Amino acid sequence: MADTHAVAGQPSQGAQDQGHGGGHATVKTYVQVAIALALITGVEVATLYIPGIPNPVLVISLLLMSAVKFYLVVGFFMHLKYDHQIMRALFVGPLLIAVAIILAVMALFSAFLLLPRPH
Repeated sequence: MADTHAVAGQPSQGAQDQGHGGGHATVKTYVQVAIALALITGVEVATLYIPGIPNPVLVISLLLMSAVKFYLVVGFFMHLKYDHQIMRALFVGPLLIAVAIILAVMALFSAFLLLPRPH
């Protein structure tokens, strides 16, 4: 019974034996990630106001910046970076299936912005 509660900041022996995620990031890391997210968001917004950027370049750059922000949020704030491999697989697998379904539906209805549409 005494083994069921861990001292604050120290994982219990049972949690280590079961292979649960190791540690978590420090407060400094969270602040750095938040600053990076704010900077990327600022760049995204500024990119929209730059005249003359071709649409394909604009769309691809915004998608890449969004993917980096997604990785940072999921990895650090949702603690997926520190979780066990199976937890990552349970998150990434359905995510890839969802992306494939969205792309298939977009292709079905010709909703891609980068492809010319027949008139």
